[in-house]
Amino acid sequence: MASVMAPSAARRLLAELNNLVGKRIEVVLVDGRKYSGTLLGFDHPEMNIVLGNVEIGEERIPRIFIMGRVIAEIRAYETTLFDPREFANYVAKKLGLRPDAIKVFQDAGVVVIYNSIRVTANGVEGAGPLVAKVSYVLKEYLEAKRRGEQPH
Repeated sequence: MASVMAPSAARRLLAELNNLVGKRIEVVLVDGRKYSGTLLGFDHPEMNIVLGNVEIGEERIPRIFIMGRVIAEIRAYETTLFDPREFANYVAKKLGLRPDAIKVFQDAGVVVIYNSIRVTANGVEGAGPLVAKVSYVLKEYLEAKRRGEQPH
């Protein structure tokens, strides 16, 4: 009988996988084979994944699609620096935004500003003059995190 994950645990799992998109990972299959590459995407609930710049021993492959049913492990060697709640507080302070103008979707790794600007670890999406300012603040925030500093 297959186990069923609680909705909050499933959301956390998907949030963790979303945070790994664009990062180097290693996938271990049930037969023991290993693939190292950049996670380009995955689907839910099957957990099929696509890796880019894949290394299999000495062989290099631009793209490989792996069926979820054959995956035993996904190993992440990079972590995300972006904490949505922390960034929301940081951007509010830096740009003088009202707290009610910012929505944090912690499990999804997303901050939404004025319902029109979407910020994730991968960048800023939206239109208008505020986008450039938010992009600059995100860059500043991530650089501070890379240096091991607490952004303030």
